[in-house]
Order: sequence, then C-alpha cells, then structure tokens
Amino acid sequence: MDRYKIIIAAQGRVVTTVKNLLVTALYDAVDACASGGEAFRKASSLFPDLVITDYSLTDMTGIELAKMLEDARVCPVIILANQTQSEYVEDLKGNTLDIFCITKPLNEQVLNHTVSLVLKLTQKLRGYEHQVDELKHQLEDRKLIEKAKGILMSKFNMNEDEAYKEMRKKAMDSAKPLGQIAKTIIDMFEMFK
Repeated sequence: MDRYKIIIAAQGRVVTTVKNLLVTALYDAVDACASGGEAFRKASSLFPDLVITDYSLTDMTGIELAKMLEDARVCPVIILANQTQSEYVEDLKGNTLDIFCITKPLNEQVLNHTVSLVLKLTQKLRGYEHQVDELKHQLEDRKLIEKAKGILMSKFNMNEDEAYKEMRKKAMDSAKPLGQIAKTIIDMFEMFK
C-alpha cells in the first residue's frame, strides 16, 4: 500500500513536532515550507493527499492557504491553531468540507486520528463526486438519445423502437458510444434547418 503524501506548512519546531507525531508507516511528509505561497506552489505541483499547516505562516495565515488550496481543489487542509485562532477556523469550516482544525498542543493520537479521518472522508467525497459526474454524463447522453430518436422518427417516419435500433446499429458498426451517435445525428439535422 502506498503511503499518503503530506506537505507541512509551518516553521521550526512545529515541522519537527508534526513529523515526529505522524505514523511514518502510513504517511510520508514529502515537503515542509515556512510560507503559504511556497506551500501552495508545491501542493499544486506535487498533488499531496493532505496539507497540514500552522495557523501562522511567514506570508499569510493558515486559513488563507487553506482557502487557496480549496479554491484550486488541490487537497484537504488541517490547520494547527491555538485556542483563540481555532475559533476563527471554526467560523470558516461551516462552509467547507476540505478544511479541518486541530487545537494545539498537538497530541499524537489526535493528530493521527484526524489525519486518517480526513483522508478517508476525502476519498469518499471524491468517489461520490465521480459518481455524480457519471450520472450527469449519463443523463446528458439520455437527453441526446431521446432528441435524436425524435429526429429520426419525424424525418424517416420510424417508430420509437425502430429509431433506437437504428442508432444502436450505427453505434455498434462504428464502435462509438450511443451518445456520440445521437449527438452526430442532432448536429447533422441542425445544419440543414
């Protein structure tokens, strides 16, 4: 099993603490950055599974970095914050599923449990997003097929079953998806209007 890639955005002792507390058999801290800009650039090119960031970075807050990563849909973020800072993070979290917070001081069990939970949740969400995209694509294809059937029925005096069988035959003969054949039929008859 591959280890999850994590980028740590923090300075000095925080980086060392996080690296020491992570279960190294499961997680690989691929890079550490002191600035949010550098962390964003590296995350955008390395595509880690997670970014763990301190609330205070050299050029921005962990919240700003988390928002940037969320907007770019790079990966989820765990922000490490003290009690006061965590209240700001909690306000932000109401609108997102990709930003999480752990209050300092860090605890090995809490850190590893949160990281594991975040990664599992993110995998499930990505799976659901993929399913939704597939269903949208199928619905679009279905709409195209229905429209193309209607065109064939009206132009060639076919019934619904004959129109569908004709499109299926064309799809099999040309080794193309039925949705693509339907789109071609629609485009062809749109040109002659």
